[in-house]
Amino acid sequence: MDKDMDTRHSHQQARLQLPGATESDSFRMRMIAQLYQIECYRRDQWQKSGRLLSHNQAAAEWIACYAANFPQTVAGNS
Repeated sequence: MDKDMDTRHSHQQARLQLPGATESDSFRMRMIAQLYQIECYRRDQWQKSGRLLSHNQAAAEWIACYAANFPQTVAGNS
């Protein structure tokens, strides 16, 4: 991972569309994408400020700061 990459907004770069994806598939993919973003946030905090967060701490901070702007749909039937 590029240490200069701003991981907070990388979820805005692209959306994955899968033909035939169900609502359940979409939900799972969105959760996986959020977990990835939380882990990137955790690593970013360590690299940039020396803060070693637990997974739960990183999740709580990321959710408070970024979850509201995370796309509601990651996969779809389009």
